[in-house]
Amino acid sequence: MRKLLIVSFILSLSLIVLGSNLDQDFYNYRASQNATGMLNLIDQVKILPNLTKSATILTLLADACTEYGLWGAPKDKKAVYFNDSLDYAKSALKMTPNDAYLNFVAGAAIGRLAQYKGIVQSLFMLGDFDNYINKAIKLDPKLYRAYVALAMRYRDTPWPFADFEKSEMLFKKALSLDPRYVYGYYELAMLYVKWGKKDLARETFEKIVSMPIEKEFAVQETQCKIEAKAWLDEN
Repeated sequence: MRKLLIVSFILSLSLIVLGSNLDQDFYNYRASQNATGMLNLIDQVKILPNLTKSATILTLLADACTEYGLWGAPKDKKAVYFNDSLDYAKSALKMTPNDAYLNFVAGAAIGRLAQYKGIVQSLFMLGDFDNYINKAIKLDPKLYRAYVALAMRYRDTPWPFADFEKSEMLFKKALSLDPRYVYGYYELAMLYVKWGKKDLARETFEKIVSMPIEKEFAVQETQCKIEAKAWLDEN
């Protein structure tokens, strides 16, 4: 019995150390949008022993699959990675149902899958998306990326599910929590474009161009600044 406890402790400790290293790799690959690195990370994590017993590692794998599906995977493979992400997140939620970030990851996977599937099929996913994202916010009211995800939902779904005023409120809430989040300002600007509020769109795009890039989202925010400048040049 004692030997089993020692082995279990060593395994748990190993997963903690390994998880820390994988976390750093994940953040680096996400920041640089290194598709090869992220895919290698996914493949590495998939074959870890006792993967299904670690909610932390499953969360990392789910997050990695969504990121790779978003900007790394070929178009015809994106849905595969979004679906995989949701499956891994659900497995982790069985162990830690009240983990705010994990609920956000599950909701984000559904959101990206809905974007890929199109308007008609995405409507069938709204209920699950709302449940996960709203639970994430309830568990952690400072989880700014969850507010952005919910704001995009109210911006991009068709009537009667869209609500531009609510979308704007959610974007502003997210940005009050993290005023440095360039991507959040970019998506807010796109709301104003869609809403026909050109002056507010211009004001927001000008702000984006002047903002420093966060290291954590370097490539994504660089692209936001490029697209903001292009919009300003055309308008």
